[in-house]
Amino acid sequence: MTELLITLMNAPRYVQRSVALGILSLGIIIVGATVLYLGAFLSAKVTHIADMRAELFRLNEITARKPLTDVNPSSGEPAAGTLFIEGESLPAIQAKLQERVNAIARSSGATIASISGTTEIELSGAAYVGVRADMEGSLKAFHEVVRQLETSEPPLIIRQVAVRGTNRILQGVLSEPLQLAGQIAVYGAVNPAVVLPEKGKP
Repeated sequence: MTELLITLMNAPRYVQRSVALGILSLGIIIVGATVLYLGAFLSAKVTHIADMRAELFRLNEITARKPLTDVNPSSGEPAAGTLFIEGESLPAIQAKLQERVNAIARSSGATIASISGTTEIELSGAAYVGVRADMEGSLKAFHEVVRQLETSEPPLIIRQVAVRGTNRILQGVLSEPLQLAGQIAVYGAVNPAVVLPEKGKP
């Protein structure tokens, strides 16, 4: 490096100017490339944050709805077979519901950490069995799980959702895509023909 500097200092002035201009141009190119890279990086981050906010807003809109406490399966037009979860007993129906929630979570990209049955409830004279699932996944996966649960047949009711972020935030910035963990309680209607014999058992 020292020899190169000595050679440059002893070189003709036009050579020194050419080298200086070359170094200046290289510096400008590096600075310009850095600015462009940072601009693209920040733009991508802003877009990603906007997308996450939109997804989170949609998820909050769905989960903020009041529980459907006045549901009456017998008052709708669809046939009875499309209103009730199939099964010959309450435990069998609850097992079917667990399978259904597991399948929806898998297809949505979420992971079920644990799932268990809940106490049977009654809404407007109709019996409902439920499950409570602990899930992990991305914001989009959670949103897709909620969407599929609310639009699937036979109809399901989401009675409770609790979600929290699991990412580590360094200096107010996410180091990776937003990941969530949460619990969701889902209920499905039971055919009265199944409920009455169950209640009549000693």
